[in-house]
Amino acid sequence: MGVLCYGKVYRKDEIDSKHMNVFHQFGGLYIGPDDKIKITPDDLKNTLSEIAKSIFGNVNFRFYEHNFPYTDPSFEMEAEINGQWMEMLGSGMARKSVLANFGLTGYHGWAFGFGLERLAMASMDLPDIRLLWSEDERVKKQLKLGQKFREVSKYPPITRDISFVVKKDFVPNNYFDLIRDLGGDLVEEVKLLDHYDDPRKFGDDKTSYTYRIIYRSNERTLTTEETDPIQNKIYRETAKQFGAEIR
Repeated sequence: MGVLCYGKVYRKDEIDSKHMNVFHQFGGLYIGPDDKIKITPDDLKNTLSEIAKSIFGNVNFRFYEHNFPYTDPSFEMEAEINGQWMEMLGSGMARKSVLANFGLTGYHGWAFGFGLERLAMASMDLPDIRLLWSEDERVKKQLKLGQKFREVSKYPPITRDISFVVKKDFVPNNYFDLIRDLGGDLVEEVKLLDHYDDPRKFGDDKTSYTYRIIYRSNERTLTTEETDPIQNKIYRETAKQFGAEIR
């Protein structure tokens, strides 16, 4: 039995030029009864290789082992686009426990999920995923699959750092979600500059983080009058929502 489905995915994720916390995913599942067919990881890789060739033509791609909650073993596939390796999809052999939750016992097979925005970025050589939501006409008129994007004016960034001490159960992806909520599309990237423990200084249950927040618009030059109120709110909400001590 084969299944194909698509829809929007909402998740907490890192902030950089290739990740967004909402995107469109195209997924596939192929399973068969244990006593009639043997479906292997190589079958999965061969299928994904054919898909990659049909989309990108004669490009290099590779698989490496990864960890996903619904598959074991799990694999990510990357394609070499313009000399850089770009993550294309997650995949793996469906866990028996997951299939059992659907009432499917005595079956096995594979599953995969493509991020459609990632395929579009590869197809058009887009340097920043946020361009897919741009209202700049110079950008919008170029957004056609297979048409190579020519970068418009690169507006200068504004960078701000934040350093804080927080409990060790702090989850970075939850923090990235806060920054996205407050900064929206004006936040281009969040970089971890430093993370360390010092029991004598902070205590055994606390740790220190320093992040650099890079603000940049794809459509105009930002001003400090725009970004400073956002950054100040990030300071306040970091302390309030995460119990952090701002340093």
